[in-house]
Amino acid sequence: MPFEDTFKASMPEYFEPLPRLDMALQRMGADPEGDYSPSKQNLQKLMLSSFGTIPFESLDCSDYLRKVDMAPPHLFDKFVMNRRGGYCFEINGFFMAVLEGLGYDCIPLAGRLLFDRPVFGMMGHRTTVARIDGKRYLCDVGYGGGLAADGPIDIDETGIQEIGEKRFRIRHHIGALFGDITLVRCMDDGTETLVYTVYLTPNTIMDFVPANEMAEKRFRTRRVCRMRTETGHISVDGKIFRRKVYDEITEEEITRYPRLYEILVDEFKLNVPRISFSEDWPREFADYKL
Repeated sequence: MPFEDTFKASMPEYFEPLPRLDMALQRMGADPEGDYSPSKQNLQKLMLSSFGTIPFESLDCSDYLRKVDMAPPHLFDKFVMNRRGGYCFEINGFFMAVLEGLGYDCIPLAGRLLFDRPVFGMMGHRTTVARIDGKRYLCDVGYGGGLAADGPIDIDETGIQEIGEKRFRIRHHIGALFGDITLVRCMDDGTETLVYTVYLTPNTIMDFVPANEMAEKRFRTRRVCRMRTETGHISVDGKIFRRKVYDEITEEEITRYPRLYEILVDEFKLNVPRISFSEDWPREFADYKL
C-alpha cells in the first residue's frame, strides 16, 4: 500500500467528484457529448468555454456575507444549479474537478499574486497544472484580470509562448522562498509584467482553506463581477458597471439595488436571490428602501 493511502482526509467532501459532469460541462458552454479527452487542444477549448460563461465574482463575500465552501459538491450547487461564479479558489477548483472527471491528470498549486509589483505577499492564489503526454500545462481560469492567459501555458518552456493575442513566458527559480516559477506577460512595447509566482509542490484542496479565509476578508469590502464576452468584457466594480465592446468602454454608476439585480441577472445570467440585498449591506446602498 502506498504510504499516502494510509491517511484519511479530515474533510473528505473536498475530495468528492462533481455530482454530474455533463451538467458541469453544459454550465461552461461545452457540449456534454463532445470529446474533451486529455490534449492541449481540448484543454484550450475548455478554458475558453469557462471564460465566457462563469464570471469571476465576489458576491458571497461582499453582498451576501456567506462563507465560501470549496468542496466540489458545493461548487456544483453554486456554479451549476444556481448559475453563479466565484473567485480563484472556487473557479479553478471547479475547473480542475471538471478536468479530473474527463480523465486529466491535475494538481492544484498555490501562488502569490504580484500585479506587476516586485513585492510578494501572502499566499493568495490557487491555480492548476494539467499533465498531458509528459508536459505540464498551467491552466488558470480564475485570475480575474486582463493579464491572464487565454489557454494552457507549458511551464517547462523557457521561451515566449503566444496564447491567443497575448504572449507569456515562464521564469524558473526553483527553491526560492517566494515561489518556483513566475508567470510573466510580455507586452507589445517590449516590457514585461509580473502576474504571479507559483510553487510547484502539489497541494491538497484543504491546504487552500486558510488562504481562502484571507481572500474572503479582502473581498468583503470589494464587490467584483467580471466576465468575458464575444466582443470584450463586462464588469461590476463596486458601484460601477462597465462594458467593453472592442476598444470602446462605457460606464454606468449603479445607485439602486434593483438595477444591480438587473445587471447580475440580465448581463451576467446569474441566479441571485433578490432578498439577499439588505438595506444595511453594503453601506453605499443603505439609503435605498426596497
